[in-house]
Amino acid sequence: MPKSKHLDTLLELKENPSLSQRSLAHKLNISLGLTNSILQNLIHRGLIKAKKMTGRKILYLITPKGMVQATNFIYDRVRETQHYYQYTKDLITTYLTELYNQGKKEVIIYGTNQLQLTEITYLSILDTSLKLHSIITDGPSKKKFLGHEVLTLSDFIEKYSQQLSEKSQKELVIISTDNPEKLTKEISKYKNIKDNLKIVNLEDILKNLKT
Repeated sequence: MPKSKHLDTLLELKENPSLSQRSLAHKLNISLGLTNSILQNLIHRGLIKAKKMTGRKILYLITPKGMVQATNFIYDRVRETQHYYQYTKDLITTYLTELYNQGKKEVIIYGTNQLQLTEITYLSILDTSLKLHSIITDGPSKKKFLGHEVLTLSDFIEKYSQQLSEKSQKELVIISTDNPEKLTKEISKYKNIKDNLKIVNLEDILKNLKT
């Protein structure tokens, strides 16, 4: 069984030891059978103990050993998160460096829904010689993200169209941290800017660099 479900179970029971198996299954978004199996496994390992109350009600109490194990699980999860963060940042930085070597000077970040991925992309840009042109969202505008103004897609199109009319603009690359289909469809409506924008899906970049 995955460690994460054991950890989630321990943490839920720590907060509310009177949870029924059905309520616990609902909170963990797993089947009742799997919930029962996890609880029995935790009891067998001495991480929790079952205390029968009136009627059929049962309290699942975390033992001192269970608290230690929960702490270890949390530590492992943090390590895995840090590894993912650094590994992903290295891959994105490698790709962006290649873009710069190909003559690209500026990039755009599209999407702020996946906050961690957007943040990693931004920090990767800082590790290269590229400049951040804009941050765009396809939803309601956020005033600031990482200290930068966030433009709606329509505001960006208006701003970029004006820049193109004022001076010669080299091709810009848009790094999409969200699904780029909506962006591609919208950009394709504007002939004056679509030929100057290259849209790349960050997920595709990461998949290609991992293989």
